[in-house]
Amino acid sequence: MLPVNARTPKTLISSVIHAARRQGSTLSDGTLQVDWATIDSALAAIEAFLGEHGIAADDMLALESVNSVPGALTLLALLSRGASFAFLPAPGPTAPAQPLPRFLRHRISVRSPLAEGRRGPVSLLRPETFLELRAVEDHRPLPEGSPLRRGRLLLRTSGSLDSPKLVVHTHEGLLGNALNAVERLALDVADRVLIPVPLAHMYGLGAGFLPAMSVGASVELLEGANLLRYMERERSFRPTVAFLSPNLCAMLLRPRDALGHYRHVVVAGDKLSPEAFEKAEALFRRVVNLYGSTEMGVICAADARETEGPRATTVGRPLPGVTLHLEPQPGSAEGDGSPGDLFCAHPYGFEGYVDSDGEPLSRAADAQAGGYATRDLGRLHPDGLLEVLGRGDHAVKRDGRLVMLAEVERALERLAGVERAAVVVAGETRRGRGIVAFCTPRAGVEIEPGGLRRACQGALPAYAVPDEICLLPSLPLLPSGKLDRRALQRAAPAPHSPHEASPDHGHRQS
Repeated sequence: MLPVNARTPKTLISSVIHAARRQGSTLSDGTLQVDWATIDSALAAIEAFLGEHGIAADDMLALESVNSVPGALTLLALLSRGASFAFLPAPGPTAPAQPLPRFLRHRISVRSPLAEGRRGPVSLLRPETFLELRAVEDHRPLPEGSPLRRGRLLLRTSGSLDSPKLVVHTHEGLLGNALNAVERLALDVADRVLIPVPLAHMYGLGAGFLPAMSVGASVELLEGANLLRYMERERSFRPTVAFLSPNLCAMLLRPRDALGHYRHVVVAGDKLSPEAFEKAEALFRRVVNLYGSTEMGVICAADARETEGPRATTVGRPLPGVTLHLEPQPGSAEGDGSPGDLFCAHPYGFEGYVDSDGEPLSRAADAQAGGYATRDLGRLHPDGLLEVLGRGDHAVKRDGRLVMLAEVERALERLAGVERAAVVVAGETRRGRGIVAFCTPRAGVEIEPGGLRRACQGALPAYAVPDEICLLPSLPLLPSGKLDRRALQRAAPAPHSPHEASPDHGHRQS
C-alpha cells in the first residue's frame, strides 16, 4: 500500500484496479455490478460525456446521487479529473430538495435504479442513460484563481442540531482521511463491504466507501435502507463488514441465528445502548464504534481486532496523527476524569466553511489553540480510549448541577419496555430548564409515561429526572440515519408549571 500522503484520486483508482484484478472484486448495488478491474472504461465514458456537454475543468458542480453504481462511478470520475463539486443526497421523500449554492454552475443528477418510470436500461458505458445535466439558476461564478475552483469536495453537515453548513475538503485530505482509517477498521481485499448509509455523508464516504475501495474490497451499495431491503441484500451479498447507523443496527437485532459471514459491523452516530451492543456482538461477531464528523472525517475508532475493555461505552483511540484535547468544565480539574469540551487536531481535516456565494465563514478550528471545537463533551480514559458523552449543548444545569442528557437517555433505555429514548430541553421548572424525554416501546410491550417517570426516580438523581415523558411509535430520523433532535425540540411540550412535575406527568403521541 502506498503511503497515505502519496495518494491522489488517479493513483488510488490505479491501485484499486491492480488489486481487484487479483481478487475479482466488484462494485454493485443490487441492480448493476461492475468489476473494479474494468472501471477505467466507465470513468473514461463519464469524462467524455462531461466534455461533450461543455463542462470545463474548473467548473464547479453539484453531484446529487443515491447509493448506486452509477453514482459511485460519477463520484470517482469527478475526483479523478480534479473537479470541485458539492456531493449531495439526491432529493427524495426523506431528503427534500434544498437550494444549491450559487457558485455552482451545473447540477449532475444520477438516476436512481429504484426510481419509477426510469427511461430504458442503464449502460455504464453510456452516461446519458443515467446522468442528467442542468444549469444552476442564478449562477454567480467565483473569481478566477479561487482555490475553491479546483480539487475541492463540499459536503453538507447533517443539521441534526442547527442549520446545515457547507464544509470544504481538499481531495488529497479526503483520501488521506479515508486511508488513515483502513488499518484500524481492519479492511482488506478479501472483504465484502455492505454500505447502507448515504455516500453523500462523511460516514458513508470517508469511513465506508473510500477505505473499502482503497484496499480493492468488494462493495455493495444499498439505496433507501430499511429492514427488509437490508436483510434481502445481506442474504445475497453475505457481507463480512457493514457500516450501520445505530437505528438500522437496532432494527436488525431481531431474534435470529448468528451470521457467520460477518467479521464486524461499524456503527457511528448516536450510541447503541449496552444491551443493544451486547446483542449486536452476538449477531455480528464484533461491533466497532466509530466517532467522526463532517469536518474532521474519522477521528476515533475501536480496533476491530480487540475484544477487551469498555468497548460498548467508548469509541476507541484517536487515529494516527489525530490529537484530542479536553477543556475542563467549570469547577472540574484537568485530567481528573471529569467531562470536558472536546477539541480535535487532525492532519486530514477540513479547510473551512463557505456560504452560498463561496465566501469563507469562520472556522471553529481557528478559535482555539487546541484544535477544532467538536461541540461534544467527552471523557478520556487512562488507556487513551475516548468516551463521548453527548453534545456540549446537550447538557443543562439543574439545581446547580450539570445534567448530561445522554446519560438520562441511557438510564431510560435501561428501563423495562423502553426500546429507544431521546431527551431535549424545553421550558422552565423550579430546578432550572425543563427536561422532556421521548421514548419508544419495545415490540409487544405496553409502557406508560407515569410508570417510566416513577422508575426514573430510582435510577437517576432527583435533579435529572425528566419533567415530562412522551411516548412515540418511533423517533424521527434525518436522511443520514441520525436522530432529528430539532424535530423533537419542536414537538416538546413545556413542563406543566414552573414547579416540579408530578410523577404522573407524561404524554402519549401517535
